[in-house]
Amino acid sequence: VELHTHDAATILSTTGSRKQKHRRRKGYDGVHTSASEGDIDEWEDEFDVAVASHDSDDGPDIPSLTAVQRLKLSLTFWPYMIPLFTVYAAEYALQAGTWTAIGFPVDSVQARDQFYEYSNWVYQVGVFISRSSGTVYQASMLVFWLMPILQCINLALFSYIAATHVWYDYSLLILCFYVGLLGGGVYVNGYLRINADLPKSIREFALSTVSVADTFGIIFADFVGLFIQSCLYQKNGIDGAVAQCPLS
Repeated sequence: VELHTHDAATILSTTGSRKQKHRRRKGYDGVHTSASEGDIDEWEDEFDVAVASHDSDDGPDIPSLTAVQRLKLSLTFWPYMIPLFTVYAAEYALQAGTWTAIGFPVDSVQARDQFYEYSNWVYQVGVFISRSSGTVYQASMLVFWLMPILQCINLALFSYIAATHVWYDYSLLILCFYVGLLGGGVYVNGYLRINADLPKSIREFALSTVSVADTFGIIFADFVGLFIQSCLYQKNGIDGAVAQCPLS
């Protein structure tokens, strides 16, 4: 009995010490407020519950899952995988397909190579800025899904520009910068949303699974980009396309 009494006293003393330290960190000590001691304890309890719910281990035990169960769990990550796949497919199709068919003048190989180099440098600047923005801004799920749609619009717009020359000078680099912002924005916010939305026990598995989506997006874009490039080369009377335009 004496041992149990001593243990209980130790636990109460430790808990009280932690609460006292927490109040000092929050600035409760030495400050006269209208809040009662009970109110402060209630606020602390609510804060602890919020933190615990985010960092909880509620969820499946990944190592114990079968291959089929892991596949089913992977499919539940589609809200993050589809935007990543889409934005990467669109932006890499832009690079491999449309930007290779733009130059001033377009029939000059040197001019096309120069625009391709400049566009990719500007694109990378946009990617760097947006990927560095995760500490100051986190997109909502709506914005996260909107950005890939805007990137698809960019793909259609650049394809139209490359075919018609309706807007045809180096001011197009502004749009290239915008393409980079969208691509980097989807990338960083996809993983931020996983960290914020999913239980701690499956975050690592989700991150590794979702990262496959952008890889498949790049592979798909490289394939589709060959046909986009061939159609634009044909439209502009340029030789050298690897594939044959399916619209011819």
